[in-house]
Order: sequence, then C-alpha cells, then structure tokens
Amino acid sequence: MSPTRTSAYEWASAALLIVAGIGLWLHHARAWDLGHGSPILGYDAAQYALAARELSEHGRLATGFALPIELARHPAPPWPLALVQPGLVGIEAALLRFDPADRQAPSRAASFGRSERLLLSFPIACFMASAVVLALVTCRILARHVPGLSPPIRAAAGLVAGAAFLLDPESQHFAAGGFTELPFTLGLIAALSLIALGWAERRPFAFGLLLGLTGSFRGSILWLAPVLAAGVAQTAPPGTRVSAFTRVMMGFAVPLAPWWLYKWRTFGSPAWDLSWLSLWDGVQGRTWFSLNHLPDLPSVPHGPAAAAMLAAKVGRNLPALLLLLLTGPRALFLGAIPLWAIVARPPRALAAAALTALSLVGVSLLAAAASVPLSRYLYPARVAGEAAGLLALWGLISRAPQGAVGPGAGRVLRAAVAGVAIAWGGLQTARGAAEARSVARERGVPTTQSMVTLATRLGREVPAGEPVMSNLGPILAWYARRPVVHLALAPGDLDACRRRLEVRHVLLVFREPAMAWPGWEGVLQRPEEAVHNQEWNIARARPFRTEDGFLVLWLELGPLGARLAAAPSDGMGPGPPGGETTGPLLTTLRAFVR
Repeated sequence: MSPTRTSAYEWASAALLIVAGIGLWLHHARAWDLGHGSPILGYDAAQYALAARELSEHGRLATGFALPIELARHPAPPWPLALVQPGLVGIEAALLRFDPADRQAPSRAASFGRSERLLLSFPIACFMASAVVLALVTCRILARHVPGLSPPIRAAAGLVAGAAFLLDPESQHFAAGGFTELPFTLGLIAALSLIALGWAERRPFAFGLLLGLTGSFRGSILWLAPVLAAGVAQTAPPGTRVSAFTRVMMGFAVPLAPWWLYKWRTFGSPAWDLSWLSLWDGVQGRTWFSLNHLPDLPSVPHGPAAAAMLAAKVGRNLPALLLLLLTGPRALFLGAIPLWAIVARPPRALAAAALTALSLVGVSLLAAAASVPLSRYLYPARVAGEAAGLLALWGLISRAPQGAVGPGAGRVLRAAVAGVAIAWGGLQTARGAAEARSVARERGVPTTQSMVTLATRLGREVPAGEPVMSNLGPILAWYARRPVVHLALAPGDLDACRRRLEVRHVLLVFREPAMAWPGWEGVLQRPEEAVHNQEWNIARARPFRTEDGFLVLWLELGPLGARLAAAPSDGMGPGPPGGETTGPLLTTLRAFVR
C-alpha cells in the first residue's frame, strides 16, 4: 500500500478514538456533575462567554467585567479586553450568534443552560480532534519511515497515541469547560506534526499563519513561536535557514496584528496584558489578589533587583513542577527523545519535530515557574512532548542492537510500552474522576438556577445597567447582564474603588463565612457590626441563603464621601432564595473552583 494513503484501519482507529472521547468526556462530566451541582461556567470560562456575548450582540471587543486594577485606566463599562485572548472570543461569539436558546427555552435557567452547553462544543471538538490528529500523524510517520509495518500495526500504534491523550484527566477537564487550553494544544500538535512530515519546511509562511491562529487562544505563544520557528529552520537546507525562520515569524504576525493594534490603541502597548502581573505573584509577599484587587497599578521591582527576585522565584517553583512533569512514565517518554535523537540518527524533519517538542516543554516549564506554578500552564507542551516521547521510545527499541533485543523481544517491548501508556492513562482517569467528585463539592459558584434567581432579584432592586461589585465577578455579570467589578481586596478598599467607579451594591456569595477571602470573613460572620464601621460606609447588610445553600450578603453602601455611622440594618431576616477549579490535578482543580 502506498504510504501516502490512509488505510481503512487508520480511519477505524480514528472512529474508535471519537467514540472513546465521547465516553471519557461523559464520564468526567458526570464526576464533575456538570451543569447541575457544578456549573458549566467557571471564572475563566465566564470571562470568555461575556466577551463573546458583547461581540455577538454589539460587535465590539469589550466586556462587562473588570478587576479593580482595570479601573485605574478604564473606569467606565464596557471595559476593554485586558485578560482574554481573541480566538476563543470570536468562535464563541459566532456560536452565540446562531444560538436559538433565547427563543426556544421555556425559562431563563434553561436558556442560559443551553447557551453554556453550546459554548462547550468547541473545546469538545478540539479534545477529539487532537486525539485523531495524533493517531493519523503517528500512522503517517510510521508508514513513511518504517514501511515494513503492516497497516493494522500502524493503526494500533496511532490508536495508542490518541488514546493516551484522551485518557489524560487534564484533557478531559479542559474539554468540560470553556478553556483555551485545548484549542491551543490542537494548534501545537498540528504544528509539530507539520514539522515532522516536512510540510512546514516547504511552506514556512503558511506555517507561521497556523502559529498566529494558535496564538490567538493563548498569549504564551509569544515565547513558544520562536522555538517552533527555529524547529522549521532546522529542517531547511543550509543557506535558507534564516529565511525560513523569518518567514515563519512574518506569517505568525499576520493573524495577530489586528489584536496587537487593538491593545496598542487601548492600552498603549501591543504587548500589554494583565497576565504579566503573575510574574510578581509570590514575590515580596505579593499575591494574585493583592496585585489585581486594588484600583491602582502596583509598584513592582525593576532592573537587576527584579531579575534576581524572579530567578529566586523560578528556583523555588522548579522542583515541584519538575516532579509533576516527570511523574510516572512521563520521565521515560520525555527522556527517550534526546537519547533517540543521538542513537537513532533519525531523518532531519523527525529529529527537528521531536527536539522542538522537548524544547517547548522546557520553555513552558520555565514560564510556569516564573508565573503561576500550576499544571495547566505545562499541559499543552506536556501532552505534545509525551506523544513525541512515546514514538521516540518505540524508535529506540527498534534501534536496539540485535544481540541485545531480538525481533520478537522488540515487539514485546513495544507492546509493553503501549500497555504502560494506556494503563497509566486509565489509572489517571480513575483518579481524576474521583478527585473531580471531591472538588465539585467545593465549587465556589451556585447552581444555574440559583444564579438566575439571584440575577432576577438584582434586576428588580438595582436599575438596569448600574454596575455592582461581587466575588462572583464574571459569572454574575453573565447571568445578570450588567457590569460587575470583582470584589475589592478588603472592605477598607471599597472607597478607593468607588472613587474610580461609583458602585452602590456589593454581593458577597460564599458557601460559608470561613471560605470568604481574607479580610471579608468578619463581614460575613458579623454583618450587623459591619454597618457601624465608618470607614467601610456600609448602610445596610442583608444576609440570605440560596436554594443550594450558599450564603449571600447583600451590602448597600452609603453615599460616596459619607463617613458618618451607618444606620442599623433593617433587612437581617432571610430574603427570597437567590469565588471559584490529582495529586497535582487536585491542586489545579482547586485553583479553578476558588
């Protein structure tokens, strides 16, 4: 059979992966109790949904949610996009544009539920597409470079590569929410595949366009694109490598140029993004909350002192991230890449793709150590690197000296490697589902029905379009269809925020007072005392419970500038029923739900 044709076995393996992907997604969604006890939209996903709705309904890149720090430059809503990337915003806007939910749903809760499920369709599609691409590219590589393998064996190898991806619990988790990780990961897998197949070398500018589209989903492409461009240059003939690198980077800039222009005009710099503040999280006592929940740009170190502090931070975070990266057979797969490149002397395109995948892992590791040391920031490069490592390990076994490993033993070893990959994935899937069930009970967001009830009450008591402040941030903005500012760092910071944007109502929504942010626990525990604190300027405090048991404390603030003792609350009785996610995966899930 011609190695350029896709056999029926390979299409069958792709079909099996799609069926398996659907099953694994449903399994994880049930563990997460998605759409019922656990809302579909979390903090990150709601930010994208908000921006997408604004683009769909009003045709502008803006949002109805802002962190307090954003009020320093843009105090009035709608606010420009300071955190989200345009790729997912555009795709979700297109989905919402054709969403019939508002016309057909029997209730507001059903309408929101349908819209949210619709927004999940794109991450789910990327989840299964990534597995299918890994399978088919594995088959193509084996057909081209190991022509003696039969079509069933090639298809089985592709099936293992795709299944290992689907069995990763982080893959399943990102498919169960409106995250950018899976679209970005699909782009990285496609880029590495095109390098391995020699396509990128022949069309470097088009390859750059792919990188630009991939970068529209995550800003981390800014430091990964040069690595990928260098991989393409490595495959180019001598004398054309600088040209190949340049053409890749030129193509990369084309899709992103409008976005950079938007940020330049809006924020004064094409590279400006609030995520840069994560560099200072954990440095000199700073936290994500202290950096983003005050209405002024923070003062951060500069020059050699800043470099020394960041280097120390990287040194502190690297050991835990390395342990996460090298858990189980991951160390075996990633370690096989450089050894295979040295021992096997593979074709230039294959070697470039494998070493580029390993380089992406290294760069992502350093970036995560310098920002927020969570596994989600390693995920895209990690899964691509593991797939490359699986192929490299098979290649190493095939290249073993005949005296050490005979043909029969080689087949057994390759099958054993495949078994280890699948068994590890199955174990991780089981652990991930168990931990998802545990973490789902800690979710910091009420159910869709409770959110709709709370939004309806807010609509009755607060004029339409008037901004409010809440720890639910973008999630409340999505349901209430009104501007929402995230909660100030502490009650004493309310006045500074109000000097930027007048806010009269603050909604604190937590499972229990003990789960509130530092500085706000006392307000939830003793609301009757909070109204007597002149500095906080709280005129009225009304606590009540949602139907699913969340404590809501509705604070009405006095006139801006007033510093007299507030009147006692007259709304202390319960009102009508009305933030945020395995082993290491558990840490990631907890980070999402808080």
